[in-house]
Amino acid sequence: MLKINTNYFKNKYLKFGNESSITDETNNPEELVKCGEKEASRNNFEKALNIFEKAIRINPAFDSAYGDKALVFDKMGKLDESLKMYSKALEINPKNSITWHNKGLTLIKKKRMDEAINCFDKAISIDENYSKAWYNKGRCLEMQGNMENAQICLTRAKKLDPFLFSKIKLR
Repeated sequence: MLKINTNYFKNKYLKFGNESSITDETNNPEELVKCGEKEASRNNFEKALNIFEKAIRINPAFDSAYGDKALVFDKMGKLDESLKMYSKALEINPKNSITWHNKGLTLIKKKRMDEAINCFDKAISIDENYSKAWYNKGRCLEMQGNMENAQICLTRAKKLDPFLFSKIKLR
């Protein structure tokens, strides 16, 4: 069974002396999202959600804030809320391949494989070299018993990123 890597936030943060004062004082949504990502990487999910919500209040069209909020909901096991946030992010920016991919990962958790495959296909149509989307599409097809098409996707993923299989954790 596929284990979804939830270390998304680990490499996406700024180094600030006092994060709480920055999030209280700033009106820059990009800066807020970076602070929220740092809190999410520390598993401070409620604090991260509050920071993302502030970024959204400042800029309701900032798709990354919705996408990051979706990731936090996913990590908290609130999959329906996560899917709502992904849908909102994609409504704002339907050409974000990462958001399509991440929505697909959440759909796998809900065992909605056909919808997940559709999300991975969208990600691939935006970025045909998106190795993780090829990999996860292949895993979904494998779970559905479609071994021939699964192997095509997994082979493509490995050609695009030969080290991908060692990076992804399986249960």
